[in-house]
Amino acid sequence: MSNLSTSKWTKYKLLRKSRKLQAFLPETDWLSESSFWRMLTKYGQIILKPTGSYGGNGVIRVKTVGSSSYEVHDGAKRRTYTKLDEINAFVKKKANKNYIVQQRIRLATKNGRPFDMRVMVQRHTKSSWQVTGMLAKVAGKGFIVTNIRMSGGRVVTVENAIRGSELKDMQSSELLAQLHAVALRSADQLGPSYRWVKTMGIDMAFDKQGHVWIIEVNFAPMLELFLKLPNKATYRTIKSFHARRKQT
Repeated sequence: MSNLSTSKWTKYKLLRKSRKLQAFLPETDWLSESSFWRMLTKYGQIILKPTGSYGGNGVIRVKTVGSSSYEVHDGAKRRTYTKLDEINAFVKKKANKNYIVQQRIRLATKNGRPFDMRVMVQRHTKSSWQVTGMLAKVAGKGFIVTNIRMSGGRVVTVENAIRGSELKDMQSSELLAQLHAVALRSADQLGPSYRWVKTMGIDMAFDKQGHVWIIEVNFAPMLELFLKLPNKATYRTIKSFHARRKQT
């Protein structure tokens, strides 16, 4: 097994090495006071997330409100900072806990709630990667994260999410083909560095214009999400590929 870190930051840096993937990656940096202000000034809204956690834990949105106020959206809670020393103290506290700062993507929404996709990419030993399943995770009311357990959101098919979103007038077949292509390219890019990995759960998203984004890649995805789909065949396919090891 490789000793290479499986943190979000390490995977991002590996993905960035592919010129073909760079257009699908939100700008990301290690969190510091300087990177925080550079990114917030550039984008107006940013995401802070711990580089070693999963399941949406610790994900925070920060956005500029007016000329000198900053709204922090953490879980279902919102707080507005109006003093620079207070927001800088908040940033310093998070920076000491190994956070990254990321361009905030304005996700497509279903019934006004943001959604992203879990794309399962798997392989057998010495075989090429295959997309074995996809689903959409719709955030619960008031949440920015789509993690189902944390936000109380729900799972639907990707086709269902597209039909209920700003993308409904686009060709769903073209959107799905782009998802497949970017997911497979991501697995091909990461695979050589993590040869022991046979299953990747790639969290991807469409923005409101239908552009595909890679949010993060999980090597131990929760397969049971696929049991929430009406058709259980996808879950059975994924399980048939998946090595027998503890899930997270």
